Amino acid sequence: MNKKLIAIIAILMSALLLLTACGSSGNNTPAAKEENKEASGKKESVVIYTAAEDERIAYLQEALDKKFPDVSIVIQSLGTGQLLSRLQAEGKNSDCDIFYDLEVVNAEIILNASPDLFADLSEYDFSVYDASVTGYTDRHHKYAVNGKTAGAFLVNTKMLEEKGLAVPETYEDMLKEEYKGLISMPSPKSSGTGYSYYNGMITMLGEEEGMKYFETLNPNIKEYTTSGSAPAKAAVRGDVAIAYGLLWQCVNYANENEGLKVVVPSQGLAFDLFTMGMISGHETKQAVKDVFTYLYNELNKPQCAKFNPDKIYADMPAAEIKNYPASYEEITMKGLFDFQYKQNLLDQWKY
Repeated sequence: MNKKLIAIIAILMSALLLLTACGSSGNNTPAAKEENKEASGKKESVVIYTAAEDERIAYLQEALDKKFPDVSIVIQSLGTGQLLSRLQAEGKNSDCDIFYDLEVVNAEIILNASPDLFADLSEYDFSVYDASVTGYTDRHHKYAVNGKTAGAFLVNTKMLEEKGLAVPETYEDMLKEEYKGLISMPSPKSSGTGYSYYNGMITMLGEEEGMKYFETLNPNIKEYTTSGSAPAKAAVRGDVAIAYGLLWQCVNYANENEGLKVVVPSQGLAFDLFTMGMISGHETKQAVKDVFTYLYNELNKPQCAKFNPDKIYADMPAAEIKNYPASYEEITMKGLFDFQYKQNLLDQWKY
């Protein structure tokens, strides 16, 4: 073989390698990644980012694995703030396909900065929702509500009895000096549960009196936790006597442990909304679309009945939690979908 022919073959091989490399580098979209995975015989995958509690994640994982045995479904647990920051930082190239239990105000923060980050859900039936949770649907269909979480107090009655103290029944009772160092609540800056308590008091009392409320409450707080569920767990252990937490968790803990009581103030309960949706572009993956559609149309309702049965659906299933309140007053929460209002309140939080 002469030198000229060898040179020609070398040039052709180099060109072929270059074309192959270029084709690979342009094939990096979520849909293309999935096509490559299918072509290689690997299992399809769906990644869900969520701020849901461990017991809810376990329930969802089991149901999804049963429904989609041929799909690798990975549920990543993140804190409320972590979920927000990860979605903001990763954008459309996120490993996340579906988000679940994203606090509604955080969803609005994301959409304000990146209006097209979430896939449009207009094809889904929003008439299934109760009117009390659809204050955003006249503006967009970029997410759907997957839960409402009311807040209440879990009281360790044994601890109070040992100290000769009565069980507090109202928000005002929590301010009494006798409860100094006995209460725990989540920090509004890191927890949706904590923020809903904060916003609820501001809504009910007005901004000036609401701020005074938390100033007076502060000496009674043993700890501001980063997690919304941590205070209730502390009350179960006996680390604190009074804990502000999610109503459904408080009821479950009281059902499972003697010496615990759930206090539902008659003035009304503060609440928060949480959302679910898909990252734009990822809905083109069939597995992602199928998993989300199942979540939306079938799985979320029984999830609500089992864990957070506060009304979001027009036809809300009955609560499966023993001793769950049949009804309670709700505080009409101000600025529920307004991230600027939330930021203003958080800027004033000093504890």
